[in-house]
Amino acid sequence: MKTESGVGWGLCPGASCCVNTGYKTIFGTGTSLTVEPKSVSEPAFYKLSDGGAAACLASDFSRVNAAEQQLELFSGSAAVRVEGESLFNQLVLLTSEEEEEACERAEDDSDVCGEPVEPDGEVNMMSVTMLGLRLLFFKSVVFNVLMTLRLWISQ
Repeated sequence: MKTESGVGWGLCPGASCCVNTGYKTIFGTGTSLTVEPKSVSEPAFYKLSDGGAAACLASDFSRVNAAEQQLELFSGSAAVRVEGESLFNQLVLLTSEEEEEACERAEDDSDVCGEPVEPDGEVNMMSVTMLGLRLLFFKSVVFNVLMTLRLWISQ
């Protein structure tokens, strides 16, 4: 719907008051609206180190500020989301021993691995059956190639 001046009504009546970046719409200057999914995924923490440098990675969380709420050292960095993915990741460089210890405690508290996978007899039998069928197929292909070469040579 348009007014007499030609400016539309709705969430973004003027071209300069609203910016749409795909997953986030910004109204005016300083106000932002972020749509978050209903399913909540808590971050998994990992301490990464190489030589003298250390970092703490929070990965696979659904709320933008989930890492900041669990560990205060993430307040200085922004959560990022890879295009096409629904979960966020956040990385912060560790500069003190206290930060490294906090990251290690968070890594120990997060249940990253979950329950171990138990071996299943039926899956093992299916794997052996597939291996046998593949070998039989390969054997028949080799036999057919050899017979074809023998036929060509005899002519």
